[in-house]
Amino acid sequence: MALKFPRYVLSGVAFPGHSSADLVAEARALDLDAIDLVIAPGGQVDPSDAIDLIEVTVDCADAGVRVVMVTTNLTSPFDDHAEDVHRGCEEARVPYIRYGAWARLDGASYLDSLQAARAGLRGLETICRRHNLRALVRELPGSLQEQSGHAAALLHGRLPGYVGMCLAPGALGPILPEAWRLDLDALGEHVQALSITNSAVVAGPDGWSRTSATLADGVADWPDLLSAVTQREIDVLAILEGDYHAGAIWGHDPDPAPNPRELLKNDLRLVRRYLGNRPVRRQSNKPRRWFRPR
Repeated sequence: MALKFPRYVLSGVAFPGHSSADLVAEARALDLDAIDLVIAPGGQVDPSDAIDLIEVTVDCADAGVRVVMVTTNLTSPFDDHAEDVHRGCEEARVPYIRYGAWARLDGASYLDSLQAARAGLRGLETICRRHNLRALVRELPGSLQEQSGHAAALLHGRLPGYVGMCLAPGALGPILPEAWRLDLDALGEHVQALSITNSAVVAGPDGWSRTSATLADGVADWPDLLSAVTQREIDVLAILEGDYHAGAIWGHDPDPAPNPRELLKNDLRLVRRYLGNRPVRRQSNKPRRWFRPR
């Protein structure tokens, strides 16, 4: 059975400090009906309240917006509140959960760190199966999953229908078209979402630094990236999470950056031009009794 999900999701990452009600208002202003709630200290939902996530999702649904995803910092089934977060998602019928950054262990080799990360992801997938959830691994700077080859090693043995990859090309610096296509080849069916964000590298008094930028002004060639996705007919969720509160690059214009909502509108317009508005289709991931995850 094919399930339908909204193509575009507004993430709470894009509006740090906003409550769930504020995020719903931003989504309505962008003509979006799906959001991603951040479950972390300072996010829309505190981890200690995750077990009661259904109360938040009902309020959002009453306002005409569906919570289709939560973003967490979880990397192990033994993390604080891990079970509560997953159970809360199941009871609230939130289908997707995104995990955090697996970092190299202090003093450990890459292979030892990778084995520990794979064990953590395997345990989290087991919890997902128990609660009928889909997992997404975020491509995050400085993490073991930053490069596509390393991400593929982390995801080895995980079934794409249960564990997907959320690529974030705009957050990782310049990407050549050939390298982007190799990324898609390396991760294959695991590619299920794109983090719609961008950044630019600028010179400052303390050297070079990275700052937020619109898709048209950042370091990644988004039209080329999106063309590669559409040519390969990859069915992805587009998660808008560009954090423009830190400032935006507008050539040499010293004026303050426009309202983040306006920046998101421009980015959303560009992405929609390539990905269209068809819903994302996924096969049901109801756990099979005979399958035991490795």
